[in-house]
Amino acid sequence: MHKLTLLYAEDNQESRENYAFVLKDYFHEVYTAKDGREALDMYYEKKPDVLLLDVSMPKMDGLDVAAAIREEDEETPIIMLSAHSEREKLMRAVPLKLEKYLLKPINTKLLQTTMLNLINKLQYKDTVQLKEGLSWNKMNESLSYQKQQIKLTIKEKLLIELLSTTLGDYCIRNTLIYHVWHDEIPDASHDKKLTKLVSRLNKKIMIETDCTTALIENSYALGYRLAIAE
Repeated sequence: MHKLTLLYAEDNQESRENYAFVLKDYFHEVYTAKDGREALDMYYEKKPDVLLLDVSMPKMDGLDVAAAIREEDEETPIIMLSAHSEREKLMRAVPLKLEKYLLKPINTKLLQTTMLNLINKLQYKDTVQLKEGLSWNKMNESLSYQKQQIKLTIKEKLLIELLSTTLGDYCIRNTLIYHVWHDEIPDASHDKKLTKLVSRLNKKIMIETDCTTALIENSYALGYRLAIAE
């Protein structure tokens, strides 16, 4: 299960420790860096989901770190921390596609609200809307019906995981077999195993929800696909 992580770069040790403590309530892991060079090295090592960078830091400032990251990564959200006197520096930030910038000293309530909004945005981005109120969260590998999570087996998760990467298109049986039974050497029996797995999962979902049609559609010639919301 993928859980959100954050990299927080701040050269003031007291601020870094205090706000890292607050941020740990919102992220599975909070990585900290005391200067820009360390932040950039840690970004390459950890690949965090969110970056929180102070503008003024030794070795590399936050804007230089963001610029280096944007050369190859245009997606990871970056929030910049800036003192009032540094507002003119943010002209350099225009092409960096910053998520937001916060003025220092940081307002804790605003920081919390910003992080909650960002987390919701990231989670929504990773959610696939399926048919009849069902949704699949790629990040959490969870299937939900009207916001209530449906318990899945490991193989059921692997099945939906792969089908969610080919939305609208069918996935051939052999590809699914090799993905779901990746720890086995497939043989002739796995074709029936896949058929039974799909059938059990469709029945489970229909029993636990108000759905009247199958979540996973079958084509003898083409394979399987998820039924998505119209």
